[in-house]
Amino acid sequence: MTRKLNLFSLFTLLFFVSMCVSPNLLAQTKNPKESKLDAYLSNLSDNERMMTAVYISQHGETLYEYYSGFASVEDNIPLSAKTEFRLGSISKIFTSILIMQLIEEGKLSLETKLSTFYPDIPNAESITVKQLLSHRTGIQSFTDEPAYVNYMTKGQSRKQMEQRIQSYDPLFKPNSKHQYSNSNYVLLGFIIESLREKSYAEVVSEKITIPLGLANTYFGNSIEIENNEVFSYRFSDTWERQPETHMSVSHAAGGMVSTAKETNLFLSALFAGKLLSENSLSAMMTLEDGYGLGLFSTPFYKQTFFGHNGSIDGFVSAVGFNPVDGIVVTVLSNGVNYNFNDVLIAVLSNNYGKDFTIPDFSAKPVVLSAKAMGRTVGTFSSKDMPIELSFRVADKQVMYKPAGQSEKSLTPYSETEFRFEPAGIVIQFDPQSLTDGKLNQFDITQSGYKFLYKRKEKNWFW
Repeated sequence: MTRKLNLFSLFTLLFFVSMCVSPNLLAQTKNPKESKLDAYLSNLSDNERMMTAVYISQHGETLYEYYSGFASVEDNIPLSAKTEFRLGSISKIFTSILIMQLIEEGKLSLETKLSTFYPDIPNAESITVKQLLSHRTGIQSFTDEPAYVNYMTKGQSRKQMEQRIQSYDPLFKPNSKHQYSNSNYVLLGFIIESLREKSYAEVVSEKITIPLGLANTYFGNSIEIENNEVFSYRFSDTWERQPETHMSVSHAAGGMVSTAKETNLFLSALFAGKLLSENSLSAMMTLEDGYGLGLFSTPFYKQTFFGHNGSIDGFVSAVGFNPVDGIVVTVLSNGVNYNFNDVLIAVLSNNYGKDFTIPDFSAKPVVLSAKAMGRTVGTFSSKDMPIELSFRVADKQVMYKPAGQSEKSLTPYSETEFRFEPAGIVIQFDPQSLTDGKLNQFDITQSGYKFLYKRKEKNWFW
C-alpha cells in the first residue's frame, strides 16, 4: 500500500522508490556484470543503506538473484530466498486481476457503477469500476487523512472501513483526472468479497496463487518471523523496527505477502496469459494519465516496463515486466536508508549494459563557517530543468528549496559539496565560479541524471 510519498526531489522518475551480514549470493560463478551489481548492493548493505532482495528472470529462467540484510535485526536472522516481504501496493495488481476475472465471467463490467454496491458514497452513481481501477474517482485515500496513524495498526471491520470512506467529501468530479487513492482498491476488494462470497484471502488463493503454484504468496496477517516473514525497519543511527499496519486496514490495496522469486513468477504468469485473456490484459495495460488498471508503465532508455511499486511501514518494493524481451525485475526491501529509485536504476543499468556508479560512502560531513555557507546563498536556474533552486542560511545550515516545493537542509561534505541524502541529491558547486564572495554555478545529480545550474541574479549567459 502506498501512502502519498513525501519525497524531496527535483524531478519525478516513474520507476519505481550496516548491521547486515555478508550478502547471501547464489552458489555459482558470477560474470563481471553480476559481480559489479553484487558490489553495488553489498556496498549499500555494508554501509547500512538498504536491506534487500533482488530477483531478475527472463522467460522463466533466473538471470540474477541477491539477498542481504536481516529479516530480524534483533535476532540476527538474515534475509534469504525464502524470506517473505509485505508487497504494499504491488497488491493492486492482484486485485485488478481478480476484478478482470469477474468481468470475464460476466459478473461485473468496467462500466458497473459503484452505486450498485455503495449507493451512499458521494458521486457513486457516476463512479465506475474502471475508474476505481484507474484511480479516477475523486475518492480521498484513507491513508491521507490525519487520523490514519491512530488506527493503522488496529484491526478494522469491513463496516468501519466502508463508513470511513463513505464519510469523505469528493476531491474532484469522477473521471476528470487521476489521483492515486488506496480507498479505491479497498472498495474493489470488498466488491470481490461480495461477488465471490468469500474473503479476499480465500479468493486470491483460489484464483491466483494455487493455480500458479505460489506456495509463499498470500494475503498477510501479523508478521511471524519463524515462518520466514520479515520485519521492516527505518534507519536512525541504527535500524529501528517499524509498527505493522493491520492487514484489515490495507486489505486489497496493500495486504499481499511474497518472496522476491514468487513476486517475479506472478508477474511473469500474468503476461504469459495464465490468469487473464489477452483482451483483459490489454485493458490493464492501456494507460490514461500514466496509469492503467492496476498497472503503470516505466521507461528505461528504449525499454518499457509494466508493473507497480509499493510502500507500507518500512517496506519498499517494485516489480516490472518488459513485454519486448520478457525480462522481469523484482526488488523488495524491508529497510531503506537510500534513494530507492537510484537502486532500481542501477539494477536495470546492470541488466541492459548501461554504466552506473558504485556510491562512495567514505566521505564524512563537515562543519562549515558562516562565510563558506554564505557563498551559496541565492537563486539558480538551469536551461535543462524548469525548476529554479534557492539557497539560504538558517540555523547554521544551508537550506535548499526548489520552486513550489518544501525547504530542506543540506549536509555539507566540503565547502563546495552538499547532499540531501534521503532523495540521493548531490550538489557540487564549481570553485572556479567564485566571484565577489559567491559561488555562481553548480552541478546537481540525482538518480544518474546531472544538470548544470547558474546563479540567476548574476545574468550569466549560456
